[in-house]
Formats: sequence, structure tokens, C-alpha cells
Amino acid sequence: MSEKIKRALGNKEASVFIILIAVVLIATIFNPTFLTFGNIMDVMKGNATLGICSFGMLLIILTGGIDASVCGQLTLVCVVAGKLMANTQFDNIIVYYLLGIAIGAFTGMLNGLMVARLDLPPIIATLGLDSVLMGFLKYYTNGTWINAKELPPKIGQIGLFRFFADPNVNGSGVPLQLLLYILTAALTWFLLNRMLLGRSIMAMGGSRVGAERIGLNAKNLTTFAYMYAGMMYGFAAITYTCAMNSVDPNAFLGFEMDVIGAVVLGGALMTGGQGSVLGTVLGMLLFAFISNGLTLAHISAYWQNIIVGTIILLAVSFDMIKLHREERLQTKVDIEPKEAIAR
Repeated sequence: MSEKIKRALGNKEASVFIILIAVVLIATIFNPTFLTFGNIMDVMKGNATLGICSFGMLLIILTGGIDASVCGQLTLVCVVAGKLMANTQFDNIIVYYLLGIAIGAFTGMLNGLMVARLDLPPIIATLGLDSVLMGFLKYYTNGTWINAKELPPKIGQIGLFRFFADPNVNGSGVPLQLLLYILTAALTWFLLNRMLLGRSIMAMGGSRVGAERIGLNAKNLTTFAYMYAGMMYGFAAITYTCAMNSVDPNAFLGFEMDVIGAVVLGGALMTGGQGSVLGTVLGMLLFAFISNGLTLAHISAYWQNIIVGTIILLAVSFDMIKLHREERLQTKVDIEPKEAIAR
């Protein structure tokens, strides 16, 4: 039994889950409101955009890449969809979701082609695209918001919709955004665990050279990962626009660090090849609950950034130390048999 416990604790998802439980208990002690149904649902609604984007980022990190253009891609979809809503008063939300996914797929494909075909470093390619998109959008919008009065009334109604809500209880029911988050989690899990495409991405991230030797096309897999991420960003952008019932061109500045942080906290290795949907879900919950707990404790937003940033740095440092230790042990195992044979 002790060996099973050790193996369970050695599992990154289990470690994150234990930390998550500790955060929930501590936050509840300081403020009992934290663990109420209404607060948990509000946290999930407020962080659905982060969670959906994190599934796209997960695929990119599994390939050993990174995406610094989250802000630009999200803002592009929000502005395009918001302008169409405001100018036409067209309120078919399915059409807007399809539009957002299409725009995200296109911008993600641009990232993927720059990384896979032009061999640009992922951070350079994605930062460049983000700069181009944000520069254009700032010029186009001049920083002007699109407010609720300009958008079709149905958009705000969709953002407020809750399943199983009691009309006599304020804030009851399950927000639509949570179910959309669960939908994208299930889709990503199915892709990575039940489809050859997803398993190929995992294999490529573990060893790009090895994957190519067994016939996997690393360039195509990398391009798909960035396209999938863009599609998730597009889906998340429409979800966010409905929830906020407005469009702020500056809403996502710095948001890419939150998305990367959620994936990394969930146990994904920045070097690629290791990560899971369950870990990403736990990482997002940890990120969201820490932020919410600090808010309920009336801690300044500046300190929240410092605390969350420190946790991310510690998580990445711990993973890298563990990785280097495993590499040293593997090297020792490889060398010792050769020395024994030589004798």
C-alpha cells in the first residue's frame, strides 16, 4: 500500500489536486463564502475563457512550443464579432461561434506555418503575430469599447443564461460558460487519448527525432497544434463576449501568461511531451481559486500577481529540476553497463 501511495503522490496530477484541496480549505477558513455554490459557479464562469484557451495551449506545449499571441487572437475575434453584432444586430450565436472558430483556425495556421515551415522560434513567430494583430486592432478601434447598448439584446441574455436556475434564488443554476468549458475539455481529451492525431502529437513532443523516424510528419502535427489552439481561442472569445456583453480591445493584455501558467501548473513540461487534460483542468482550477481566494481576502491585485507568478516559477523550476535529475540517472544507467562489458 505504501508503494501505491508513493506512486500516487509522485503523479503530477495527484500533487496538484492535493495543493488544490489545501487552497480551498485555507480560503474557506479565511472566508466561508468561498466554498458556497454561488461563488464556485461565479469563479467557473469568470475563468471559462482561461480554461478553454488552456486546452489549446496544452497542445502547443505538448509539441515543445509556446504561443505568445493569445491576446491578439482573442481580441481579433472579439472585435470582428462585436463590430458585426453592433452594425447588423444579427444575433444568431451559432454563426458567431463558427466565425470565431474560423478566424482562430486561420491565425493559428499562420503561427503554425511560421514555426513548422519557416523554422522560426515559436516565441518569435507568435510574438510577431501578436504585435501585428494588436497594432492593427488598436489603430482600427482607437481603444474604443463596444458596450451592451450597441450589441443585440440576445447576446447579453445568452451570457447570463444558467441551467437549472431557480427564479426565486439569485445566482442559482449552472452557467452556460461552465458547460461550454466541459465540452471543450471532453473534445480535447478525446483528441489526445482516442485519436491517432492526438497520440502522434504526444509522441512528437516526447521525441521529435524519434517521431520522424517512425514516419510522423512533425511539420503537419505542429501546424495542427497551433490551428487547434487558434480554434479554442476563437471559441473562447465568443464565449467571453457573450458573458461580458461588451468588447474591450485591451481586455486580454498579458492574458497569455495566465493561459501558459494554468497549463504549467497542471504539470505540462515546457520541453514538450508531457501534459494532460486532467492536469490542465486542475491547473486552471488552482489558478482560479488562488486568485478568487486572494480577492475574498481583500489582498491587492498587485500582490495577487506576485503570488501567482511566484507559484508558476516554483512549479516550472520543480519540473525542470526533476527532469534534469531523471536525465542524469538515465545517463548513469546507460554508462554503467558499457563499463561492465568493457571489463
